[in-house]
Amino acid sequence: MDSYDIAIFRLVNNMAGFSKITDDIGIVFAKYLVYALAVAMIYLWFFKRKSIRTRKMLIMGFISCIISELIGKLIAGNIYYHRQPFAVLPHVHQLIVKNVGNSFPSDHTIVFFSIMTIFFIYSKSKAKYGYLILAVLVGISRIFVGVHYPIDVFVGASIGTIVSIISYQYLFNSKFLNNLLIFINKKENSIFRSRINSN
Repeated sequence: MDSYDIAIFRLVNNMAGFSKITDDIGIVFAKYLVYALAVAMIYLWFFKRKSIRTRKMLIMGFISCIISELIGKLIAGNIYYHRQPFAVLPHVHQLIVKNVGNSFPSDHTIVFFSIMTIFFIYSKSKAKYGYLILAVLVGISRIFVGVHYPIDVFVGASIGTIVSIISYQYLFNSKFLNNLLIFINKKENSIFRSRINSN
């Protein structure tokens, strides 16, 4: 393990353990925010049904996330291996429970950067920078709670960002995505109609 990587890890992880408030915030970002993201995407999917652009954004986020995760697991994860900091280094502030395995790259970081990058590209408001800040905070929180090295987060962020940019360029206005959206909408409408008729 690179000494600089460990030094940066120590710098961030050593901030844990001083305040219950900051520790709890770190745990929320590192462990639970991914569930909030899933709920938010489901909410937008059903309550923004008439917005084609929103639905495209959500589908693109999902596709980019899946592709990024596959690259992270099947390619990056097989090229390089190291266990989590808490399993290797002494005196690590481990704030969440995690099974010991390959720490490289960070899955949570991949998920957030792949989806937040799509949201950033899609958004036209100044609030779009908040998406990137959120992704960065999630990545840092994984170091803070002691389950990832900076290199895990950096590579995860890179994979998610690059895949999302490429996916957006080639798929957002593609016939494939348009046809997929039409197919999904037809299936949803048929389900809703059948439920209304049954009632």
